[in-house]
Amino acid sequence: MATAHATRLIPKHVVTPAEAESFRDLGFVLPAQGLDTETTAAMVGAMEDVFTANPDWHNLVRMPHIPLRPGVLEGVIGGEELFKIAIHPTILAAARDLIGPNLILWGGEIFAKPASIGKATPWHQDCYNPSVKAGPGRRDPKSVMIWIAVDDVNVDNGCLRFVPGSGKNGRIEHIIGTNDDALLNFEVDKTVVDFDSAVNAVRAPGQFSGHDVFVVHGANANTSGRRRAGLTFHYMDAADTYDRSFGMAKGTGAAGKPAPIAQRPIWLVLGENHNPLNDFATGHQHLGDLDAMAEEQRVRLNAEWAEPR
Repeated sequence: MATAHATRLIPKHVVTPAEAESFRDLGFVLPAQGLDTETTAAMVGAMEDVFTANPDWHNLVRMPHIPLRPGVLEGVIGGEELFKIAIHPTILAAARDLIGPNLILWGGEIFAKPASIGKATPWHQDCYNPSVKAGPGRRDPKSVMIWIAVDDVNVDNGCLRFVPGSGKNGRIEHIIGTNDDALLNFEVDKTVVDFDSAVNAVRAPGQFSGHDVFVVHGANANTSGRRRAGLTFHYMDAADTYDRSFGMAKGTGAAGKPAPIAQRPIWLVLGENHNPLNDFATGHQHLGDLDAMAEEQRVRLNAEWAEPR
């Protein structure tokens, strides 16, 4: 796999100005540029290894960029290789173009809908996670999920769908326990969202989408004969707060499996931290190699992408 130590110059911008403006207006973007061919092939190979080594991969896997080691609460066998994608320059450049130059990696998932039986993802917003809080002087946090296609993803196998502009008024009420057969056990109040304008995020392997924490999105069940796998990473502005006071996120994820969001490791992956409340020590036991990899990449990209004086 292409590693964090690659020496070739990396473009500072991956998302065009027009695409970034669309993200700010609509809450999501489908950039034309994706991962390069070599990195895409390495990512797909690493994902296949994860699927083979982790028998419970079906539908939803949390924090796949964390290797499953003693004392680690979430993660997968083979997570080290996926961590390299989370800090890949193309992905960080895209997040930088969308929410700014100071980035914290705070989460990730594999959404893998098996052929014919892949569950639907209910309409929801990512702001259900109570840990991501706006920093001083802000009403809302700045965060983006980068959703990377592992397979060919289209309407037939349950691509992601976005409701343009649906997050402009902030958080919408979510209803818990609506459908035990769905991928998540919560969904937005459907009476306040117009789904007729929903956009299908058709993506080829290595292409990605980006969306903010407020835009309403979901996906239909996969009733096709093809798997539909996506690898996601969450980035937040380092002026905002990763608030660990909430303990378990009881309303998130599959029923009966609350996420231990207070104990999750987070990484400063680009720029500088501008909020002293962000804790980069909790959850990092036995992850020193990932810490070193992230810091080396951060220092290199900070220097390479520095604004001229």
